[in-house]
Amino acid sequence: MQEPEVSLRIAMHYIQGRKTCANVNVSIDGAHVKTKETIHFDIEGFLHENGYVKCDGLDHRWQGEYGCPDSAYRIVVSSKPGVGDVTIALPDGKTLFIESKKFKSGSGGEYPAMREAIGQLMTGCPDHPDVIPVVAVPYSSKSAELAQKWSSSKRMRMAGIRFMLVRDD
Repeated sequence: MQEPEVSLRIAMHYIQGRKTCANVNVSIDGAHVKTKETIHFDIEGFLHENGYVKCDGLDHRWQGEYGCPDSAYRIVVSSKPGVGDVTIALPDGKTLFIESKKFKSGSGGEYPAMREAIGQLMTGCPDHPDVIPVVAVPYSSKSAELAQKWSSSKRMRMAGIRFMLVRDD
């Protein structure tokens, strides 16, 4: 599962599950989408397959607002650095600040990807009591094992870091 898919699946889950009270912001590095003429991830195609359509009139760009007919809120896709890969306003007034990662090919990709996301949260997540830092990665038995182990770490609990393990369904 590619990094943009991890982020977009989380956004769709929170919107469709009515677990947010605002549009969900997803920031995707342009290099994850396309380099020169090579398309790495078709955002519009992926969202269309999942019931979302571009609804801001800017059809020539992959950035923009995507809506689902049965939802009041939209996914707002941008490529702004330093704002978190996904930010979600929760009904209780808190905000999820999510750093998403994919696993590099081969075995053992979970450990470096999850550690990189933890480092990004420790250095880039706003230090506010209503902001919840979250590492989001594809589900695997190894990512589940690491999330369980690291969630019980006193330092991780003190930092308030949570884990989301994303499946393709």
